[in-house]
Amino acid sequence: MNSNKKSFILFILFIWSVYFAWAIDVNASVQAYSNDVTRYDLLLLPFLIIFTGYSAYLILRKQDSDRT
Repeated sequence: MNSNKKSFILFILFIWSVYFAWAIDVNASVQAYSNDVTRYDLLLLPFLIIFTGYSAYLILRKQDSDRT
């Protein structure tokens, strides 16, 4: 695995860890302030999942083409 793939995987892991920290913080805030709160973290989650899935697809596709 070359350094570009490692860097990209570390970048994705960093984004997910920031997202989880943000989601935990928002969840604690929602419990404290129970009136109308817009959960932007839940709105961002589908895009983050799609981005991660597409990135994994590209990495695996590139890896298969390197083997042939």
